Amino acid sequence: MWTLLLLATLAQAPVLDPPNPDPDPEEPSDTEPPAVIPPLPVATLPPSTQELFERIKRRVAQVRIIERRSGSRSSIGSAFFVDAEGRAITNYHVISSIVQHPDDYTAELVREGQDAQAIPVRVVDVDVVHDLAVIQQDEPVKDWFELAAKDASQGSRLYAMGNPHDLGTTIVEGTYNGLVQDALYDKVHFSGAINPGMSGGPTVTGEGRVVGVNVATLGNQLGFLVPVVHARALLERAREAKDAPGTRLLSVVATQLLDNQQRITERLMSTPVPTQRLGDYRVPGRWQPFLKCWGDTPHESENPYTITSYQCSSEEDIFLSGEQRTGVVAYDHAFVSSDSLGALRFSALYSATFANDAGGVEATQDDVTNFRCQEGFVKVGGMTVRTALCLRAYKRLPGLYDLSLRAATNNAGSSGVQTSLDLAGFSADNARALARRYLEALAWTK
Repeated sequence: MWTLLLLATLAQAPVLDPPNPDPDPEEPSDTEPPAVIPPLPVATLPPSTQELFERIKRRVAQVRIIERRSGSRSSIGSAFFVDAEGRAITNYHVISSIVQHPDDYTAELVREGQDAQAIPVRVVDVDVVHDLAVIQQDEPVKDWFELAAKDASQGSRLYAMGNPHDLGTTIVEGTYNGLVQDALYDKVHFSGAINPGMSGGPTVTGEGRVVGVNVATLGNQLGFLVPVVHARALLERAREAKDAPGTRLLSVVATQLLDNQQRITERLMSTPVPTQRLGDYRVPGRWQPFLKCWGDTPHESENPYTITSYQCSSEEDIFLSGEQRTGVVAYDHAFVSSDSLGALRFSALYSATFANDAGGVEATQDDVTNFRCQEGFVKVGGMTVRTALCLRAYKRLPGLYDLSLRAATNNAGSSGVQTSLDLAGFSADNARALARRYLEALAWTK
């Protein structure tokens, strides 16, 4: 704010002549004063950005999702044309309601310069794992984007385009920072302001070639793009398909998710589970690099017990709908101990802590069935562990399940470990196999 005020003040202030040095005796005394250089205009786009925007802005469109009963917009996003036949690329999460509820929603595109004329589009194909979709209008287009053949170089200046907050087509400068390291799903770190409504828009080089698709932001100039390689693969598949998925899009989504969970399962099962010391126990640690792990012990002196936590999560998921995410791997441990409660009071505290851990990945009754659970006691690591293993099925995506595993050690009167594992979007067999491998990593160190 102070910078803006200062710039405004400077722009309005009179320009003073520079101090006149001692006159040269050989120069005439009536020499004209030096010309005054006018101040540069404030807040103007560099000519290259302005020229780029004018050249490619009609290749970008706003996507409007229309609720059929009311005839009104339900949500908005962005898209960009990629060939003369009217195909455009956007995010899966922009058009997900059409895939989930095709009878209730439809989509249309609006481009600048068409007097806000809305053109109906259909969903041609999707890549739910990488949050991409191909949509198409029946009318051909004269201008479209070329998808880059390779990624940009680290530090390259890029330009993200879209329709932020329904304000019209916008261009934002930023920097390419490469693929996010140790991520479960490929994404590019983009230093630039990607705002709601820009999802599905292109991020391009100075030559206008697409190197990524806007997908998410954490604010403060921290944005993320889908790498262009996934957009190219989806577009090629959409062009080659003789029979567009149409109403079979949900089955396409189910197949992609089943393939994805198999990939994750094989990756997890390919290595032993590393362990982390927690009190008198060893618990599953950072199983794979894509998991981020954290630990802490709250310091609350009034409590006659302490709880030390350790948790790991993929920190990423796959968007299915506004109410359901999938493709999740997450687990946490809690070491509960007390030197003053005594065995009976500690047992009551320990049981209450275990009962309060609801767990699970968020979803609605329209998305999944109720959990069906099996409870019992198992022997692992030289101790008896109480377990509750629960599964629930996806209603619209056959073969996929969420797993919720809860376990608690049962071998000490003043301390114990409680642990939980949540898997979203796995086959029942793979989920059970991962749960077994997870439990086998528990051990008592005394």
